[in-house]
Amino acid sequence: MDEIEDDFALKKLIQAVENQVADGHPREAGLVLMDLLAQGIDRQAALALMAETLAEHIAITFASEKPFDVNAYARALLALAQE
Repeated sequence: MDEIEDDFALKKLIQAVENQVADGHPREAGLVLMDLLAQGIDRQAALALMAETLAEHIAITFASEKPFDVNAYARALLALAQE
């Protein structure tokens, strides 16, 4: 059951990242996706990396009980392209 829940959560996070790219907010989402694709990373793999970053920042938000820090999330996305 945990694997099913993990797969469901990952799909939803990827969908959220795809929405960010489509909406252009944060703008770094689209830029990073393009950069990762240019580096030869498969689209699904790139989206999964970005979704993991989103999950980390959601977890930080819940743990700190503070609003989601879109600027910190955007910086983390940019760091993905540098790795």
